[in-house]
Amino acid sequence: MTFKKALKTKDFVVTAHLNLAEAPDPESLLRQGEILRPAVDAVQLSDNSQLHMSGIAAAALLIPQGIDPIVHMNCRDRNRIALHKDLIGAAALGVSSVLVMRGKKIPDSKKLGVRGVSDILALEFMAYLQTLKHDEDTSLDAGFLIGANAEMFDPEPDWTPNNPIRKCDAGAKFIQLQICFDLDVARNYMARIVASKLTHKASFIMALAPLPSADVARWVRDNVKGALVPEAIIRRLEASSHPEREGIEICAELMQEMAAIPGVSGANILTLGKIEMVPAAIEASGVRTLPSESPPVVQEKQIPTGLK
Repeated sequence: MTFKKALKTKDFVVTAHLNLAEAPDPESLLRQGEILRPAVDAVQLSDNSQLHMSGIAAAALLIPQGIDPIVHMNCRDRNRIALHKDLIGAAALGVSSVLVMRGKKIPDSKKLGVRGVSDILALEFMAYLQTLKHDEDTSLDAGFLIGANAEMFDPEPDWTPNNPIRKCDAGAKFIQLQICFDLDVARNYMARIVASKLTHKASFIMALAPLPSADVARWVRDNVKGALVPEAIIRRLEASSHPEREGIEICAELMQEMAAIPGVSGANILTLGKIEMVPAAIEASGVRTLPSESPPVVQEKQIPTGLK
């Protein structure tokens, strides 16, 4: 089942980030996919300022293994023609879901003469995709499930979710929110989203991670834009004699509570430690029952390139 179909048929979907490496290493990619496949409805293939394997190339390797990819498409690095070409290629492979984003500014230390393209904004490109549905001359079947991202925060009483509204109006059918370990903020934010009736237009996916240590938790809090990591979470990891196990339990507890928040359609789990921590947290949450057979262990970096 694809992510596109899962959103229509499941009360709570689960996806997970698959870390794309700089090396052309299909074996490592497929091992990650094999570990995640029993636990998730799809894997997310990031597109960021790091050099790494193309998301579309990764999708070509994963789809034959029965793993549904959500390909991220970054408008910072492509003009309209390049984006359209990539979509044609993705459609040919069988990709059915893409997440379109503007893209962060390329860090100064990483530029090395590289320039952002910024020919078209994410909203403009999503709107362009909608026009293809009515274009009889296009060679692209515009049947993609289009996603966008949004930053979650504790809204003021008079807040109107203009940014998500614009993205939904441009054609986004799912909105992926930034990583959040503060459920009070999540409840307040989603209450306003529900009141605005945006959940009638798009599915809202929250983000979590099984944190392997207090140091990684601090790194996420200080370096990931919009990340909400309360000090209580960091203290709990510091106090634990087994922080990886504690990180799994924290993620599982919060995922279980998130599944009960009105308007939340699912969770996206980031890989910040060993990749097997992801299915362990999903199973412990009770939102998904995993097969009894355990996949092979794959060791991963504690801070993935997908978040740097």
